[in-house]
Amino acid sequence: MAIIRRDGKYGVRVYDRRAQGQRWVGTFDRLKDAKRAEADATDAQRPVATRTLTVARWVERWLNDYARPSPATRRTYRYATGQIRDDLGDVLLAAVDRPQARALASRWPRGTMRVARTMFGDAVRDGLIVTNPFAGLRLETPRGRKDLTALTEPEIRELADMAARVWGDYGDEARALVLTLAYTGLRPGELAALKRANLRLAAAELVVDATVDATGGEKPPKNGKPRVVTLPPLALRALTSVPARVDSPYVFHTARGRRLSKGSLSYLWRPVAAAWREKTGHPLDLYELRHACATLLLERGLSPADVALQLGHSDGGRLVMQLYGHPDEDRARDRLKMAFATDAGSEREAPLRRMGSKGVAGRSPK
Repeated sequence: MAIIRRDGKYGVRVYDRRAQGQRWVGTFDRLKDAKRAEADATDAQRPVATRTLTVARWVERWLNDYARPSPATRRTYRYATGQIRDDLGDVLLAAVDRPQARALASRWPRGTMRVARTMFGDAVRDGLIVTNPFAGLRLETPRGRKDLTALTEPEIRELADMAARVWGDYGDEARALVLTLAYTGLRPGELAALKRANLRLAAAELVVDATVDATGGEKPPKNGKPRVVTLPPLALRALTSVPARVDSPYVFHTARGRRLSKGSLSYLWRPVAAAWREKTGHPLDLYELRHACATLLLERGLSPADVALQLGHSDGGRLVMQLYGHPDEDRARDRLKMAFATDAGSEREAPLRRMGSKGVAGRSPK
């Protein structure tokens, strides 16, 4: 849809869903007439039943017709749509425009904005509205995964020792938990669901076949398929150090001996992160241990595809390079210099081979 000013007049064109292309509406002397024609032409493409459909009614229908299989996702959607309904409930679904969407998205939590974008996108695909006002808003985003500075190996060990000190009697298990996450790249939910039966310590491997969701229930891993994860030596020793419990099939537990959940992991991590920030001045999210793992593997020369296999990605390494891998630039430059180190000596001798004793090219010494 567009209004084009030309020779003092206003031309209108709209997207025609039936023709799958732009359709010229006409030329108008006044801008307000052009806007009215644009609105009428757009509204005419909507089914009559949708011209009175409010956001509140669409929210109710969408939660039922587009219900996600995950209980945690359904809960998230219900919470987010409650805020959407409060701000837009009585507004016609087709009347929500981009400026209004941008103003709301600027003050909504990011999760609410993402749900609104998904919900209006489904309305577009159902033919209820022509465009998604929440798509492509280009809002300023906070510090994201690709902007992280990954922990180095000495920092990972220091962090693990800090977890041991912070948690006292539970410290050995807390230390093993940090090392396992940092050297295997497991997601926190996957670590919480890890069972003794999943460990293949003799082969230095473990099998990820479940994850814990926000409700505390277990479900298949993110891509729906089990995967085998290689255990580097420090992760292997860390897992071996965690004593088995006769009353639980899981590897890691809370300080009270219960199975880990996302909530208890957050509780466990909070004092460790606070101690780290007090010492370094930098905040640290638990999920950053997964990023540290990806970086360590890349810096050891593994390909992005190899790292993706360890992390459980199915894109051949694209996401690793975009978001997860953060190799240190100084160490990268050192490796580049080392790659040509053997050539440097031969290059210094080359002029002597090409030049004669008198320094004239192509003349051999007598």
